[in-house]
Amino acid sequence: MHRNVRYRRNSTRLAAPLMLVMTLLVLSGCGLDGLLSLTASLGGNVAGQRGNAEVLFINNTPFRAIFVFGAYDNLDRDTQPTLLSFSSDPGTLNLEGNSETTIQQVQCSRVFSIGGEGLLARAQENLDEAALENVPLIEGVYFSSAEVGDDDADEPNEGIAPPLDSNIGADFECGALLIYRLEFDEDGPERFRIDLTVVPAESTRGV
Repeated sequence: MHRNVRYRRNSTRLAAPLMLVMTLLVLSGCGLDGLLSLTASLGGNVAGQRGNAEVLFINNTPFRAIFVFGAYDNLDRDTQPTLLSFSSDPGTLNLEGNSETTIQQVQCSRVFSIGGEGLLARAQENLDEAALENVPLIEGVYFSSAEVGDDDADEPNEGIAPPLDSNIGADFECGALLIYRLEFDEDGPERFRIDLTVVPAESTRGV
């Protein structure tokens, strides 16, 4: 009898912190995705190290795409995001219409983002001016048909796509290949959208 009572008390003590964490995640708007992201593995074979994921960007529109992609830890306000910038500037990557990038390796973080609010905030707060040179700090993706070299070459004269945030553990696992496709969106609030396809890590692809 006494052992059963003690077991129930211990279970209650263990459950309380877990419930507190889940409640905080729900109140912050993270919910189940936030819990999965918080507990997901960041890869690496040694404690403290991180593995890598791969990203590929495919532009299925006839227009130049201007955006910033980044990886960061959403519960760390001091995190310095890893950035990949796309614009007409020769100091950045370039993604013209009907083209695709080479596959890029990115260190695993809790969130992979294309022009998301959290990414832009951390980039502006935690990176110095040199690191942000030529970085298009814009929400989502701009699409432009202006000629390279024009003053408005990186302005959204053709429209925009809303931002896209993806959470490790909920949307992808460390080691996966993330394929981002820029598409027309006839039914959405904007003219364009970002589609994401996740290919599992090679160890689970059956190759």
